[in-house]
Amino acid sequence: MIKKIITSTFASVILLSQVANAEFKVGNIGTVSFTAGVQSAYISKGLDANSDRPAYNAAIDFVAPTSIVDFYAGYSKISATGNNFSFEDARYAGVRKTIGPVTLDASLVETLKKGDARNNNNNDVDFTYKATFAPDKATYTIGLIYTQNDTDGFKSGTKQIAKYYQEINGSYNFGFATAAVSYGEQKNDVDVTTLKLTKSLMNADFTLAYIDAQRKGAAGAGSNLDKNREYLTLGVSKTF
Repeated sequence: MIKKIITSTFASVILLSQVANAEFKVGNIGTVSFTAGVQSAYISKGLDANSDRPAYNAAIDFVAPTSIVDFYAGYSKISATGNNFSFEDARYAGVRKTIGPVTLDASLVETLKKGDARNNNNNDVDFTYKATFAPDKATYTIGLIYTQNDTDGFKSGTKQIAKYYQEINGSYNFGFATAAVSYGEQKNDVDVTTLKLTKSLMNADFTLAYIDAQRKGAAGAGSNLDKNREYLTLGVSKTF
């Protein structure tokens, strides 16, 4: 499995590194960009979402800046496995406003899970709010994320599981690479600590991540995570 992941990642690097950086202007309205990548595993809020297999992803993003706020929208797709679905696609739109060193972001994300079964069409809608503190010319950032699901999660006994997700994160640019750390909580479900190291090389971004996921409560208490887990993942992506 490791050999396959390394081979797949290396092949993707060769392909992505040949593509020049570019943004496509849409008249005087905004710009469109594309992103493609591969990662050794797709870990979403502490859960392995692709059965310990490499995941391929692609996205298209549109940004329309104005004097008041920046509007953005996009579509992304990634390999995933589950109950009769083989990929996830997400449609999202939001607004972003920078006030001095602080950037505020509010978005709506609909995630669709589809596969071979015609009657399978699961979808989730998340309302996500972000605040990022990044002083001009500073080498660090500090951020907060809060996500509310439209279903309010699910109930297990007297507990409401996965009603919302909240996270605090930070990063520091050392010059040779950027290190990032985050701590997130899926309410009454999973606590996730992530350490990342990102390096730009051959016109692509490499990310090595260590993820520690700790389930809340004992077995059978309703958590989406079957047991405490640790992951080490490698990913590469290219925006063009």
